[in-house]
Amino acid sequence: MDYKTALENYIKTEVLRNRNANLDENEDLIGGGILDSLRILQIVEFIEKTFKIQVPDEDVVYENFHTLGTLVTYLDAQSK
Repeated sequence: MDYKTALENYIKTEVLRNRNANLDENEDLIGGGILDSLRILQIVEFIEKTFKIQVPDEDVVYENFHTLGTLVTYLDAQSK
């Protein structure tokens, strides 16, 4: 499963609690109130367990968690 699909499914089921929710790749996850500090830490844990990619504290910033698209871009860069 690719990063985008896995993250989208995780956010829909674990964060939004609605598998059928609409989640646009460019939707502001933080500004839109979808992610708060606790949810971001849960996503970091999901990333580390699912993709075996360590997310250092200094990478847990708005620019990397702003949208689903920025999260995917971040993970693509980390996996190279």
